[in-house]
Amino acid sequence: MMRFFLLSALVLLLGACSFSPERPIEGYQLAEKQHLQKLGNWHLEGRLAIVDAKDSISASISWRHQAERDDIELVGPLAQGRVAISVTEGSVVVDDGDNRQEYSGAVDAIMAEQLGVDMPVTALKFWVLGVNDPRQSFVEQEGGFFQGGWLVRYREMQRVDAESLPKKITAEKDKTRIKLIVDQWDLS
Repeated sequence: MMRFFLLSALVLLLGACSFSPERPIEGYQLAEKQHLQKLGNWHLEGRLAIVDAKDSISASISWRHQAERDDIELVGPLAQGRVAISVTEGSVVVDDGDNRQEYSGAVDAIMAEQLGVDMPVTALKFWVLGVNDPRQSFVEQEGGFFQGGWLVRYREMQRVDAESLPKKITAEKDKTRIKLIVDQWDLS
């Protein structure tokens, strides 16, 4: 009888363990990621959603960052509508396959005008790595930080080589919300 009781208790204990939720690899810690501000080259593949009071965009995103240039490709649902965007200091080139336009000026203002929603690319190239833009002040918050009027939060992290990089990111300012899910990272 005692043997039956111990066996039953063991089965219940093991069964309880199998229902415990999986833990993320680690929580977000900004201080551990500051070295990523200097990362010169990276590439990500993922999904992007931007919503504001007037409009919304949902697209697959491929973003290749190099020291002096960012190449961003957005592809709409069901591969409808492809836009290639190249960003350098003070210049944005937008190519939708039919037209190629080059714009000079403040990059974030050009992006907002061309996309129809606010997308702060100059800071976002740091935020996607899990760090603040070093050119602006910020206030650390639990799970993220507040910078340039945006509340940036990291919902899930993932292991990439020896780094812990964001998998799910949200950024909110007024009525604008950016959500990015990174499916694949390449740090070379």
